[in-house]
Amino acid sequence: MVRAFDPPAKPWLSGHRGVDLLAPFGATIRAPAAGVITFAGTVVDRPVLTIATPDGLRLSFEPVTSTLAAGATVTKGQELGSLATPTHCDAGPPGQESCLHWGVRRGEDYLNPLQFVLDLRPSVLLPLSG
Repeated sequence: MVRAFDPPAKPWLSGHRGVDLLAPFGATIRAPAAGVITFAGTVVDRPVLTIATPDGLRLSFEPVTSTLAAGATVTKGQELGSLATPTHCDAGPPGQESCLHWGVRRGEDYLNPLQFVLDLRPSVLLPLSG
């Protein structure tokens, strides 16, 4: 991970509403969950792909070049497309490494995407027994 989830204190303030994951340009991007593509297009200067899941989440990925169109059904693990340029971070050797921005929303609330793939609960240390 290049940059962590850092939501703003108020919805209109700046913050980081997703996570940035280190990946080389052209890397294959796969669906973390099944759903339906609700948006496949350009936002400002980046290609963006959004998936709506059956449980009400909206997953967004940028920049992702894809041949999928809005309305397409995707399965967990299915190839969505590839990491495109430009990105909003450069984390590795020039022209080699960049990042995928992954955002998750439920309604209007942004959620930490890592909670769906990692156990983020605090660790509990237990005493050693004899």
